[in-house]
Amino acid sequence: MLSKPLQRIFTSGSIRSSNPACIEVDRCAKRHNSSTTSAPLSSGVKDKADTVVLGGGIVGVCTAYHLARKGKDVLLLEKSELTAGSTWHAAGLITAYHPTPNVKRVHWDSLNFYNQITAETGQEIGFHRPGSLRLGTSPIRMDEFRYALSRQGHKQSPMKLLTPEEVEELVPILNMDGIHGGLLTPDEGHIDPYSLTMAVARGARMHGAHIVQQAEVTGLQPRSDGGWDVITPKGTVAANRVINCGGFWGREVGKLAGLDLPLVPVQHQYLVTKSVPEVQALKKEIPVLRHLDGSFYLRQERDGLLIGPYESVDSMVQMEEWARDKVTPGFGKELYPGDLERLSPHLETAMEAFPCFANAEIQSVVNGPITYTPDILPMVGPTMLPNMWVAVGFGYGIVHGGGVGKYLSDWICEGEAPYELVEFDPLRYSNWTTMDYAVTKTRESYGFNNAIGYPNEERFAGRPTNRPRPIYEKLVEAGAHMGFNAGWEVPLWYAAPGEKPEYKPSFTKANWQLEQEREYNLLTQKVGVADLSPFGKFMLTGPDARKFLDRAVAGFVPKLGRTGLGHMLTSTGKVYAELTITGMEDGKYLIVTGEAVSSMT
Repeated sequence: MLSKPLQRIFTSGSIRSSNPACIEVDRCAKRHNSSTTSAPLSSGVKDKADTVVLGGGIVGVCTAYHLARKGKDVLLLEKSELTAGSTWHAAGLITAYHPTPNVKRVHWDSLNFYNQITAETGQEIGFHRPGSLRLGTSPIRMDEFRYALSRQGHKQSPMKLLTPEEVEELVPILNMDGIHGGLLTPDEGHIDPYSLTMAVARGARMHGAHIVQQAEVTGLQPRSDGGWDVITPKGTVAANRVINCGGFWGREVGKLAGLDLPLVPVQHQYLVTKSVPEVQALKKEIPVLRHLDGSFYLRQERDGLLIGPYESVDSMVQMEEWARDKVTPGFGKELYPGDLERLSPHLETAMEAFPCFANAEIQSVVNGPITYTPDILPMVGPTMLPNMWVAVGFGYGIVHGGGVGKYLSDWICEGEAPYELVEFDPLRYSNWTTMDYAVTKTRESYGFNNAIGYPNEERFAGRPTNRPRPIYEKLVEAGAHMGFNAGWEVPLWYAAPGEKPEYKPSFTKANWQLEQEREYNLLTQKVGVADLSPFGKFMLTGPDARKFLDRAVAGFVPKLGRTGLGHMLTSTGKVYAELTITGMEDGKYLIVTGEAVSSMT
């Protein structure tokens, strides 16, 4: 049951007698028509293209833009209309922050790209830059912020730790009880997703890209020359490469090419209030706020508030039937009715933290599908199929779109990835990633969206996987605490005899570090045996095997009967993988490397 304050605000506004989906369509239409006109788009498909981008959401149009800007012949095919799927109903948050250092560069590139697109195209995008502020509502949250700051100095993502007094100055409507401080990322905030997409699409066309709407892809057939025939009702396109940017249709598009992508759509809700007097009275826009312990974000929407909770593992709703079968036919710019009961724990916290919200009237509730991968990060890059690329699984497509488009275009045009982004590599998943695992893990990842992110964190849903492990039970019986790597259960450390290998996360010295000295002494004074089941093993043979290694690997190639460590290099001399190489008889070489790397080679 809803509390009385929640009952009051949920029945005092226009949502009381209206379908939330209809309200949201009307609200978005008004917002989009206020400053945005889309340029005319192509109606037919040409018979050839260097690159065909499938999907006209923010990720698809950004990818088309960056490739076209580099001179590539690009054709973008959208089965419905631009922004259909998840882009059109997104809350539009964009921030430089990310707990993973590599991903910060994607955010930074998106920010820089969006900052200049209006000047290039003349189209406004509704970019508000009040900054973003993560609220420190406990001492452990402040430790998390300090940890984040310690990892970002070498990245372009300015952040500042704020005192409670500085937080109060930025957010006068916040109840300061229990606020220990905050983490501010300046000069970013939120953006109008529809206007942004249309501006980027216009820029893509200015650079020569072709965009065709109402062009559903019904088939993908590999060609003998390594390219693909892209089949649509409007004709077949011969493409050198295909990039799947299909959003929540991405799994179905992948199946057309024979790929089984672990994508699960999830219902995400946010609500918008009517005008709030306390917000009207503000002298300047407040930062986009993230109340992590309450698991919701809050920002201004004109002179009202927009609040978006991330629901718990138990209450969230997955579109499991879409993942296991297909997206409901005809679904494109539709929404599901708001389910306020699921939001009530988060909104109770919001009312305590922002008293003005307790007296607000709700104008609309948005409940739309957003697609996630098991670990909540997207899949970006080439697949094991020749010239079949993916950019799918974006739970945060607005903040990732511009940076991912640039990342892919640089990779395609230069021949190798511009920087390390293994967190997004699609090959981190393979045959072990069943749909049962994807559904279970996606539920955990979404429900833990705002959980405290500890170093060396372990999450246990869906584990162990069905990946075979010959001595798994024996390792556990020996006191192993298992970690997770590419579907394998890997022993990270062993508890002392009689002790339990418990996972106790910490931002300081963790419990597993107490075992290091004992394990070190065992290995240096006696003997240790390593289980290499998770590692990739290759046997390199042939008369030119040594010559090949001399070319591909930095360092010396070991002689017969010797083992050495080498680093496989890219064409420009960057380190691609670490290899353990053993010289065998008859000019053979045994190569051992990490499983995550072996699936990428």
